[in-house]
Amino acid sequence: MPDLKKCIFVEDLIAVTLFSCLGFLFVLIPPFNETFFRIPIALSLFFFIPGYAFIAALFPGNDEISGIERFTLSVGFSLVLTVFDGFLISLLPWGFRPAPIVISILGMTVFFSIIAIFTRKLRDEDKQFSFSIKELIEQLRSEELDEIDGSPEEAPVPAENRRFHRSKTKVKAKGLKEKSTKSNNSNSSNINSNSNANYETRQMPLSPEIEKALVIALIGSIIIASGMLVYAKMTRETETFTAMYLLGPDGKAEGYPSESFIDIPLTVSVGIDNHELQDVNYILQMKVDGQVIEELNVPVVDGGTWQENLTYTRQKLKNDRSKLEFALFKDEVGYFPYRSVHLYLQNNNSFTHLEDKYGDISLLPVIVNGNMESFTGWDFVSNTEFITASYVNGSGVDSSSAYRMLNSYSGTFPEFTGQFGEISQSLDCNESTMAVVSVFVKDNFSSGPAELGNSQLKQIVLDNEVLWEDGISGDEGWQHIEVPVSLNAGLNNLTLRLIQIGNSELVPVEILWDSVSFKSVEELSPYLEEEYVVESIPPVSKVLELQSYMTDEAFTVEWNGTDDGSGIAGYSISYSVDGVNWKPWISKTTANSAIFTGKTNNTYYFRSKAVDRAGNLEPEHSEPDTKTTVHTGLPEITLDITPNPCTEGTWFTVTSSVPLKEQFCIVTTEQSLYSKNVEMTSSDGLIWTGRYVVGPDSRFYVEAVCIDVFGNTMSTFEELFVDNSLPDFEIEISPVSIDKGELEIRVTPSTALKSKPYVSISANEDIDVIYLSYSEDGEYIYTAKIRSDINEGSHKVSVTGYTLDSEKITGSSSFVVEHPD
Repeated sequence: MPDLKKCIFVEDLIAVTLFSCLGFLFVLIPPFNETFFRIPIALSLFFFIPGYAFIAALFPGNDEISGIERFTLSVGFSLVLTVFDGFLISLLPWGFRPAPIVISILGMTVFFSIIAIFTRKLRDEDKQFSFSIKELIEQLRSEELDEIDGSPEEAPVPAENRRFHRSKTKVKAKGLKEKSTKSNNSNSSNINSNSNANYETRQMPLSPEIEKALVIALIGSIIIASGMLVYAKMTRETETFTAMYLLGPDGKAEGYPSESFIDIPLTVSVGIDNHELQDVNYILQMKVDGQVIEELNVPVVDGGTWQENLTYTRQKLKNDRSKLEFALFKDEVGYFPYRSVHLYLQNNNSFTHLEDKYGDISLLPVIVNGNMESFTGWDFVSNTEFITASYVNGSGVDSSSAYRMLNSYSGTFPEFTGQFGEISQSLDCNESTMAVVSVFVKDNFSSGPAELGNSQLKQIVLDNEVLWEDGISGDEGWQHIEVPVSLNAGLNNLTLRLIQIGNSELVPVEILWDSVSFKSVEELSPYLEEEYVVESIPPVSKVLELQSYMTDEAFTVEWNGTDDGSGIAGYSISYSVDGVNWKPWISKTTANSAIFTGKTNNTYYFRSKAVDRAGNLEPEHSEPDTKTTVHTGLPEITLDITPNPCTEGTWFTVTSSVPLKEQFCIVTTEQSLYSKNVEMTSSDGLIWTGRYVVGPDSRFYVEAVCIDVFGNTMSTFEELFVDNSLPDFEIEISPVSIDKGELEIRVTPSTALKSKPYVSISANEDIDVIYLSYSEDGEYIYTAKIRSDINEGSHKVSVTGYTLDSEKITGSSSFVVEHPD
């Protein structure tokens, strides 16, 4: 029971706090503030809740005031607190609005509830005021039980004690309950106990002085609040304002347009109510993304209303969403509007709804010399001598002709007036229609600060309206521009322009224009990037790596590619037999593999070229993507033994026409007394080498065993001879007689060496001997520079080397130095 009591003594405070939160929800938050519950909850919030929390904090005990007094005071003080709260809020920046009022009442309720909790805790538990729905129900049932049990009629209650009658009834009910549960006690004891309980728990009335003070305080608060209301009413200045609103198609504040299509009008009804206490000349601007598209003068008399339908029709491509704003000004246009309302429109760039209306290409005007292949059609105008123009061959999109504008000025142009150079032509249109103007443009400014390039602009203009504009900064290459336009019946002027901002840093630049045309709206590329630029990044593709060798003349070739924009539309695959001259194999395929048929012993090279759905072609690959050799038979194998004959050791060299998986040599004596495997090494699988030191025999048989990558095994044979009569080195000197200059020395050992031999020349001065190379014939080639200060006469050339068994071998020869007289 103590825990239950602790819970009960704050139950009413929790309830009023939660009810205040519900008030915040149902008064301010949609869609709850549109339900039926808004009104009763709001009334309770303003006329009961804050006052109840205040009285709970003021009277925390259960013996201070009765329930009816607590209720009456709660209503009265709620009125007082709400009036004071509204007056204070009206003085603050937030103003007298629903949100600050509800939030402040919620704050007061929470504040007084917290104080009430602390003041109640200061009293004993049996004297704390508490309110419980469960106890209320039990109390009502107890009263009914008193009537049913036929309790003895009580004595009349004096007038001054009538407000305590309910408390005595409650105590009696409790006494009856105790009587029913205690069967062992006597009736007289129970009656005395119940009677004593009546008097012990009976509430004591407030003293007349306290009661009088409360009544006076309540009456005074009501008088003060009423006075404040009268004062506010009498001193409030007449409010002046202008109401501006938007209405949907049915004249209601709903059903507003939310999506925008090209060439589809959107109609919005705009209303203005004048409550300014005077006639006002309004200025209404309709803006799209901050740009004014229509401006109206709207005079409205005092108390009058103006309402009219305004229409917005989008003619350009726009991404994401646009802000359609209606800005209202008083008397004159300023920086900030007096009133403003807006809608957000999602831009839908689909043209399917226009294909039937504007799909006839015969209605479009013909651009003369749009491909820039002749010298007619375009008129050039410039306001400066530094911008010139001409047709140039081989510079167009497909290496055709193009029209070039050239600025030759470099530095800061001193004048504030901008420079321009432009070409234009007039186009006759039979009737108003929509089309897509398509232009290719390129500049040669590829490096430098962005702010430098942004002072020189490329522009496409139709009837003095800039359709597209871009600075020369960046390395974009050819840009393909497609802009939807509205063509008027009669003459239309199309202009291609280079414009340079005055008093800014300029650089020499070349602008190329090519392939200018009109397209029907159904031909508009669906792959437009920002600012009407058709996707221009080409795809990337490659033929996948092939095996170095194929055992079948027919084999599978695979390829793939990527494109970050529109995606790959197709591939073209070409092949070559020498890696230089290419032939087409497959064109514009969407497949990723095919069977290629070649011929044996031929090498084939492959490369790919992709095109994306926006029409961008991948550049030609300068190198093959992959290659393979068709080899359907066994590889060709050769075995070379150098030197042969030899005295102590030699080198084995095995050469294959295709890479080998494994290779080794088997050396057998002439009498087949023993055999030995020689380990062979290779860096590419085609050429294998190994060293062998001969034994005491004079003749050996060498078998080169080869296993190719396909598992085929083949062998080739050679004989190795040993001749101990051979000198250690054969030394050849050229020339044998010299004055000065280069001396060539060729050294051929009779056996295999660990490394190149050391060569030196004896003379009165040091002579540097430089090693050059090792020939296929087993010769080590050296050179020495003979100077004029070398003494005349014979000079010895000494050679020293080491065999595979680290045995030292030597040799020598000589040459003659002869100086002319």
